[in-house]
Amino acid sequence: MRFTKKLLPVLILIILQFASSPARSEGEDAVRTVVSRMQSLNSFRATLTISSPQGNLRGVLSFQNGKLNLQLGDGRVIASNGRQLFVFSGTVLGRQDMVPGGGGLGWILSGFKIRVTGRTAYLTPENPASRFHDVRLTWDENFYLKQLSIRRGEETEPMTIALADIRKVENFPASLFSYKSPPGSRTVENPLNQSN
Repeated sequence: MRFTKKLLPVLILIILQFASSPARSEGEDAVRTVVSRMQSLNSFRATLTISSPQGNLRGVLSFQNGKLNLQLGDGRVIASNGRQLFVFSGTVLGRQDMVPGGGGLGWILSGFKIRVTGRTAYLTPENPASRFHDVRLTWDENFYLKQLSIRRGEETEPMTIALADIRKVENFPASLFSYKSPPGSRTVENPLNQSN
């Protein structure tokens, strides 16, 4: 009896530790699985919707090994061959040199506290000075990303990116990722490097 009384608090402590640890690691594991699943998609096509307080955009996203082509419903095109980013709007093509590396969802794996409910993860920054104040991920039963919502510090409403109808594609033509503007359009080189 005396032995049980001494062990009982230790057993309760161990049980509570194991009971509370899986919730935290399961949430982190779920987010890691989503990131890993999306990174494993070397080549796919999906319907993409971007919603923000400024309005909604919808288009078709083609992605292959870090290269992308987004054809928006209003005629605008965003494409990247991995070295340059091309943004075509109306009669102007912006061509911007890119910094190697970066991209993808890997940035959400550090610097955030993660809470998971069902198939949704709520991320809050560990550093109050973070650029992003709220991040929310939603995924399907196969851990493919369905929706990513991001609210920056100064914004009251988030920007939401939703993916639907994700289809693996074996290969895209290389020309899809190096956008050529139509005749008569104007090209602006490295517009993000220019000062006003």
